[in-house]
Amino acid sequence: MQTIENSLLRLSIDEQGAELVSVISPNNQRDYFKNGINQSKLAIFFAENEQKDNLASSLPWTIIDKGDTQVSFALIDDTASYKQFPYHFEVILTYQLEGNRIAVKCYVQNNSHKQMPFSLKLVLDQLVDWQIEPIMENVELTQDELKLELTSPQLNLQVGDGCVCAVQDDKLLAGDSNTEYHLSLTLN
Repeated sequence: MQTIENSLLRLSIDEQGAELVSVISPNNQRDYFKNGINQSKLAIFFAENEQKDNLASSLPWTIIDKGDTQVSFALIDDTASYKQFPYHFEVILTYQLEGNRIAVKCYVQNNSHKQMPFSLKLVLDQLVDWQIEPIMENVELTQDELKLELTSPQLNLQVGDGCVCAVQDDKLLAGDSNTEYHLSLTLN
């Protein structure tokens, strides 16, 4: 488990899957992702278009940068993954604290010489007892006096049954190129 923190928030990220599993306020020790026995998490899904196998959970993530308020993980293809997804790729996922905001950056690099089809999803699940309201290009979650706002300029925000997904489906990435996606979670 990796931990990053500032004066307002402390995050715990599970190295297995690079999942954000807790968001705690050091002032009141409240975990914003925990409600009773339910624990929310922000999970990443990276797969070939139309494919069910999540490479982000089946391949190991490696920590490539760590500071007090930021941590970056890398997901890189291997021989076994190349057999099911015949592309050389690298995904770098960074969590960074900026005051009461969590910046999530996802960089995707296609190291193959051919177009790479992929889908990317960041899923915040298990949102029991949160009121979820899409507001234009944002999604606002409220619970009692807490408010969590999700924003992404590049990803499509979708509200599902007890979850919010930031999605880029059916993307084709040119050979030897890259792209980057951003998701912000702001706690008020």
